[in-house]
Amino acid sequence: MIRDRLLATLNDTPSGCSATLLAEQSGIGADAESIAAVELLCLFSPELVSDGNRWKLASSSRSSKILAAIENYATSTGKKIFRLSAALQAIPTHEHPTEDELAQSLSASHGRFQLLPNAMIKRTT
Repeated sequence: MIRDRLLATLNDTPSGCSATLLAEQSGIGADAESIAAVELLCLFSPELVSDGNRWKLASSSRSSKILAAIENYATSTGKKIFRLSAALQAIPTHEHPTEDELAQSLSASHGRFQLLPNAMIKRTT
């Protein structure tokens, strides 16, 4: 329910919102606990991506979904090197990318992520 309100708010705000503004505009409240809950929901929602201090809806393209899952995992864990399978846990197994799709998605990150041997991902920034 709260997640749906967050998604609806972000759908109405294509430029994105900070967690504080998102909590206020979604009617959740502006207290520290509410903002922390919003931030947590955003971190683990594959439909959302972090752009600086703003949360935005990820594009609906397949590459965007893959990049969003990788970005969200890297942001939520703080890891610079991690397994691809761990990052893609937020995506249903039948939607996991092929090697070619993964290469295309990672090239769309403009060097932010790099594929290493043994299906490891390296965040470069």
